[in-house]
Amino acid sequence: MAVKNNASFNPMVRIFRLPGFWFTLLLLALITLVHYNEVFQYPSVLPQLISHLGLERNAFERILYLAPIVWAGFIFGWRGAFITSLAALACMLPRAIFISLYPVDAILETMAVFIIGNVLSLSFASLRREREYRTQLEKAKHELQANVQVIQEDKKQLATLNSISSAVSQSLDLDQTLDSAINSVVDGMQADIALLFLLDPATGKLSLAVYRGVPAEFARGVDSLGMGEGFNGQVAASGEPLSVDDASRDPRLTREVVSEHGVRSLLSVPLMAKGKVNGTLCIAMRCYRSFRPKEAELLTAIGNQISVAIENARLYRVQQEAAEKLRVMQQNLRFYLMQATRAQEEERKRISHELHDDTIQSLVVLSRQLDALASDDKGMSAENRLRVEKLWQQTDSILQGVRRLSQDLRPAALDRLGLLPALEWLASNVTEHSGIVTRVNVTGKERRLPEETAIAIFRITQEALRNVWRHSGATSAGIKVDFDAGKTTVTVNDNGQGFKFTGDIGDMARAGKLGLAGMQERAQLVGGTIEVQSQPGKGTSITVNVPY
Repeated sequence: MAVKNNASFNPMVRIFRLPGFWFTLLLLALITLVHYNEVFQYPSVLPQLISHLGLERNAFERILYLAPIVWAGFIFGWRGAFITSLAALACMLPRAIFISLYPVDAILETMAVFIIGNVLSLSFASLRREREYRTQLEKAKHELQANVQVIQEDKKQLATLNSISSAVSQSLDLDQTLDSAINSVVDGMQADIALLFLLDPATGKLSLAVYRGVPAEFARGVDSLGMGEGFNGQVAASGEPLSVDDASRDPRLTREVVSEHGVRSLLSVPLMAKGKVNGTLCIAMRCYRSFRPKEAELLTAIGNQISVAIENARLYRVQQEAAEKLRVMQQNLRFYLMQATRAQEEERKRISHELHDDTIQSLVVLSRQLDALASDDKGMSAENRLRVEKLWQQTDSILQGVRRLSQDLRPAALDRLGLLPALEWLASNVTEHSGIVTRVNVTGKERRLPEETAIAIFRITQEALRNVWRHSGATSAGIKVDFDAGKTTVTVNDNGQGFKFTGDIGDMARAGKLGLAGMQERAQLVGGTIEVQSQPGKGTSITVNVPY
């Protein structure tokens, strides 16, 4: 409770300490002394002066009471004016009631002073509040203008950053990225000169990558800077922005070409990415200009964006170089594979011809000799004749096997007659030895294909039919050859058990099914493609498309 009482008395104590309170009290006292002249005698000159002014019946003194009321209103507000008016009323009423010769007029004048004093105080308080309100409005207006200016500057900075971001993201080519970035920097920062240096990690030197606003002579003069050399060298070494008001008189200047070409104020920031410096970005003016901290922050943000774009462009270049090396390796591998396939086919052809021209002919001669020996019954026992017949039968079986091997290695029909006769021989051979009925269907106008294309199609078809024979459990198969205007399409299908195909031949190769991978390689060697369609229980279809 004591604390509350002390708190309640604090405002009163403060009021008593104000000089205005005592001045108001003094005015009331002085006016009251004048007002009660019958009680407090004062020189007769004053009543005569008041009489000459036309103020009778002590009206002048009552009007004087307006002064402390209005004064209290100015000092303490309308509450102070009201309290002061009550005090003045208390001072005036005794005279108006008990002393005045005209009590009714005196009371009316007293009430008028009370009312007018309060009205004036309220009016002055309203004026003061209006003035304070206008002051606040002016202050708010200035603050709003300052905020609008900040927003406009932020908007401008954001637009510049967006422009830089758009410029550096349009391409992953380093030269094009830097060229677009430096143009956006000049426009966004309203600079006369812009220089962009890149740091070479191998040599530790800055090299001028792109520039604007200076001639080639200037560029040659600052083309290479060491770490810590000149303004940009110091920025690269410290990793901190640097602002120079007058570059021509700065002791850190190391290249005279800067002052020779009228460079005055400059601002340089590091290009930072992943915590390391990739270079520097510098803007300069030919007139004196003091760069603000926000401009340094904006240029730093621009530099960071450019640095990230440089990192991305460098990574892209590394990836492109790796991709190019991989492409060359794939081309070389494909070339070696083509040469190996060609050599393999040549070797197959040579062995097939040797088997046909030498081995088969020798076996034919041997077979005929054994046949003649078995047919000659002179001087040969029946037992020996039986042995010779068995030898003849074995020789004939070997002869058929060698002929079949020779055909498998390189069908003579493929070299002599072309692809279709070779496929028809292949179909009849599969039908004869596997029991799978295989037919050939041809659509389109038949044409003679290049040797490598015909061999590739034949080998793919041969491998597909071999898979049908070994794994499908099919009872029938078909070979469809379609001679289109721009390509040749061969489809091998069967009614076998099929298999679950993932859609990627590479997956089949990794699973150990290399036949499809070999077909795909052969097709790619002649610029063709392989399509496989298979489902369990619904057979398999393999299509090879080769451009004509």
